[in-house]
Amino acid sequence: MTLQPSRFKLFMLDRISWLAILIVGCFVAVLLLPSQSRASYPSYLLALVMVVTFSAWRDVFQLALIRWILALLLWLNLSVFWSETFVLREAISVWTRSILIFAFVVAAAECQLRGQLQRWLATALTWVGCLAVLASLFNFFVTDPADGRLNGLGQLDTHVIAALVYGTMVLFVWRSAQTTSITLLRLAAFVIALLMIWAVFLSDSRNAWVSLVIGLAVFGVAQWCKDVRQFLTAVSSIGVLVGVVLLTLINSDTTREFLLPRGDSFRLAIWSESLNGILQDSVFLGRGILTSDDIQIGSMSFFHPHNMYLAVFHQGGFVALVLFGIVIVLALAQLLKNYDSYEAKLMLSVLALALSAYFLDGHELVDKVGDTWLLFWFPVGVALGFAWRTPERPPQLE
Repeated sequence: MTLQPSRFKLFMLDRISWLAILIVGCFVAVLLLPSQSRASYPSYLLALVMVVTFSAWRDVFQLALIRWILALLLWLNLSVFWSETFVLREAISVWTRSILIFAFVVAAAECQLRGQLQRWLATALTWVGCLAVLASLFNFFVTDPADGRLNGLGQLDTHVIAALVYGTMVLFVWRSAQTTSITLLRLAAFVIALLMIWAVFLSDSRNAWVSLVIGLAVFGVAQWCKDVRQFLTAVSSIGVLVGVVLLTLINSDTTREFLLPRGDSFRLAIWSESLNGILQDSVFLGRGILTSDDIQIGSMSFFHPHNMYLAVFHQGGFVALVLFGIVIVLALAQLLKNYDSYEAKLMLSVLALALSAYFLDGHELVDKVGDTWLLFWFPVGVALGFAWRTPERPPQLE
């Protein structure tokens, strides 16, 4: 008589389950740990597991999307050599972060094939995210910041980054609410989503406000539309309508003061100065990832161009910008190809939020685990997982 291994033993020996745990651990660490370096520990362990088990996932290089991701990361890594100042320690930091990102994306893709990562991550972001938001709200009302804007805690200690992360978590909470049959849990998820939306509102970040609305709108449309053509038509129509409404409101003195109380927050001047610097140095190669992207306008200094696309252009020039665009297009195409999947619809909404937010903020595509991993690299990893569906991939754990 052959003894069947217990389900617990199967789980403990299952590599994909451990990868999923480490990925969830990465994002939980971002929410709970004050230091980005400490929050990176799970990502180091994740990368180590991926390196040791290389033979289990090396077939991923057959996919076009992973090759373009690798090309983008390699090009930005090479840009250290034409940066204004080459510091070996900083260069090694960039290369290490790229390795961590690559390992994370491939691991997320593998876990996407199984399914439990999506459930675990949505649950973690719902409940741990609730604690993080409650702590931020408590801190906001107790400290009463001079600028009247809610900031996150720990590494989410800026209002814009905190608001974008909280806004993204709203989408995952929505997933939790829709995938549970327990009424009490649905009600709790609804309350948590409202708390997160409230925190986004108190951040006073117009970028986060608009990006969250876009993300929720795309997710809502995706739930309603039955096929890709209907989805794209609806999204395009809503986009045009929202654009017209925003232009109308901005042209009104009364609503413009509410929507843009700080004007354009020097965005046009920042972008112009950043673009001029790139054009003067090298449009093709960029200024290098180690070159400071600080912007000086009169007596004021700004730490980055407040635009992810300009930041990538600054670091790697036209080549990096094209590679970035190809990765985005291929990821979106793969998600649309798998439109019938609930997870594809969720990731489309996350990317809609991120890609719209990146027009007004963002500057480090290659970074330690943080907001960029949740807003951009995770959806790209899920898209890669959809492209990776072959008979050789590990089946659902029974």
